[in-house]
Amino acid sequence: MKHSKLIKWLAAAALGVCAAAFSAGMTAEAATGTGTTENGLAYSYDTETGEATITGYTYPGSPAPVTIPSDISGYTVTAIADDVFWGLHVSAVTFPDTLRTIGRGAFIGSDMTSISFPSGLTDIGEQAFSGCSNLQYITFASTSTNLNRWAFWNCSQLYSVTLPSGQTAIGNAVFQGCTNLKSITLPASLTTIGPVSFAQSGLTSITIPKNVTVVDDSAFFGCSALKTVRIKGAAELRPDAFKGCTALTKVYLPDSSWTKRSSKAFVNCPNLTNVNGYTVLSYQNIDGHQYPVLNPAVSTAILNHFSRSINVKFVNDYCTALCNYIVETETDPWMGDALKARQLHDWLVRHCAYEDCNGSEGLYDSENHVASSVFLSYALNVRGEGIGETVCDGYTKAYTMLLSAAGIESYPVEAFVGPNKTGDGHAWNLVKIRSSYDYKFYETDVTWDDHTDGTLYGTMYTRFLRNHAEMQAIHDTQIHLLTPTLQECANQHPLLSVYTATNDAVQTIMANATETFLDNNHDGIYDDDFDLSGGYMNSTDWTAYYDYLQFLYGSGTREQLSAKLPEVFYYLRQRHMSFWEYLASYGPTSQTVHAGDTAHFSVNLFGDGLTYQWKYWDGGHWVAVDDPSATTNELSFTATPEMNGRYIICFLRNKDGVLFYPDFVLLTVT
Repeated sequence: MKHSKLIKWLAAAALGVCAAAFSAGMTAEAATGTGTTENGLAYSYDTETGEATITGYTYPGSPAPVTIPSDISGYTVTAIADDVFWGLHVSAVTFPDTLRTIGRGAFIGSDMTSISFPSGLTDIGEQAFSGCSNLQYITFASTSTNLNRWAFWNCSQLYSVTLPSGQTAIGNAVFQGCTNLKSITLPASLTTIGPVSFAQSGLTSITIPKNVTVVDDSAFFGCSALKTVRIKGAAELRPDAFKGCTALTKVYLPDSSWTKRSSKAFVNCPNLTNVNGYTVLSYQNIDGHQYPVLNPAVSTAILNHFSRSINVKFVNDYCTALCNYIVETETDPWMGDALKARQLHDWLVRHCAYEDCNGSEGLYDSENHVASSVFLSYALNVRGEGIGETVCDGYTKAYTMLLSAAGIESYPVEAFVGPNKTGDGHAWNLVKIRSSYDYKFYETDVTWDDHTDGTLYGTMYTRFLRNHAEMQAIHDTQIHLLTPTLQECANQHPLLSVYTATNDAVQTIMANATETFLDNNHDGIYDDDFDLSGGYMNSTDWTAYYDYLQFLYGSGTREQLSAKLPEVFYYLRQRHMSFWEYLASYGPTSQTVHAGDTAHFSVNLFGDGLTYQWKYWDGGHWVAVDDPSATTNELSFTATPEMNGRYIICFLRNKDGVLFYPDFVLLTVT
């Protein structure tokens, strides 16, 4: 039997009987009776299930309280149908203990300020109370109620919620947009926090009980007031679970919690610095340079969650500080762009390896594609011996960041490679290099240079500063650039947004990158740049070639001496001097010592097969010093008073026997 009749209820006092007195035999008459409630309210109902479902309500024309009856014409009221009170200005509502379900959108936009749900309530439908902008308090007396998606969506004044004591799940977007909800106590029985469940709410802290196994997608997305998160159990944090939590400073994450390698739970958390009670980032002073250190006490949390995060403060700060440290310690001010780019290229090759896909690792893991990929895996020492791991995307972003820190313009580029543009995606760099005369763009693929064996003086440079045609030939492919790359990269770390250009501009630059970097022997140094000034051969290079290098290494062709430049560069790096600074300082200096103390002179000059003979001036001749060290590059002897005013010189010969010597110096004995 199905009823759709308007029933005007009489108050129990007016009838002189209570609703419970109606018998089943009297149902038909009661259902068709006439009358009003004491508030003059009227309902329609449905008894198809043998129980009453409220299906309609006559709005009195002004905000009014609503009392849902426990029975209608002898039918127990157990449900409120979809949309019954949608948009009606219900100022308050009282539910009977018999109520079990509230339908979809039943009270959307109502005006009530508080709700107490009965103990028998088992289900609240989608959007049932969404947009109730005056709602402040919610109390559940039940042990568990199914909270369907958007149940309290955008209840902007809601600030107090008492959840059922046995609640196991919170559905999708249930409390999304509840901007005044500052705190909530989640019951110990809870196992699942659904997608977007508390997104854009006003929570300032949250404790996730230990039985929770899933914090679903975007569960706390955009909680801009959230400062502290405590997770007590082995919960999986799904994508964007804490994205946009801009005030978040502290998180507590047990080692049993985890984020899938394909996911990023923490995104755009620009104030997060403390994990498990520890300040994550600190600094050590190493030879005057600030070296960043991640607290080893939280290494598991970093590995489980933050190795794939984006724009988390301690991660960003670590990467920035490490890039600055690498630039400061691997490059020197005298170097040109090409030598700096070479040094930073080499740091990546020495400290990173290609993803080996051991265990559950995969090439497409998020940790291989974020800005921090190389730097965090290096910090976590994932391959041992201070070596991290990544894929081409990680190499490319790391190289862009290092170059940006060094003041060198660079862009990450990504393309489908292979015949007909159908191969796998690959990434590399477009780099702007200043020579002695102008700027030119070249392409560099650090990933593939890391697949070749290096030497004492550097790696191999077959894909270092190539022109576009050469890079196409190296990849044996037609290159089809992927357009989202630049903006996606720029959003991942400040050092990726230092230099900006549109994708179209970068494609045009690449097409016009036709200049050849003169490096036929692939040592990463301009051919014939004999003074390592960073430009093509000029007058100073000729001076370096004829007056110095041909002596230091013996006579040789330009090609032979060009091959020695990595070794020359190595020696200059050891002393942090340019070629000309080094030559001005390699010789001995005058000494003043006390009688009986040791006098020490040295010649520090690189070269092949150099021999040394120290001599002093006796007033008429150069006389060989009588000391075992007199034929080495360092002369040491005990000074005596009669040596005061003695001139000292080192006669230096190269492997061909050609004589060369620095200026003589003075020994003063006091």
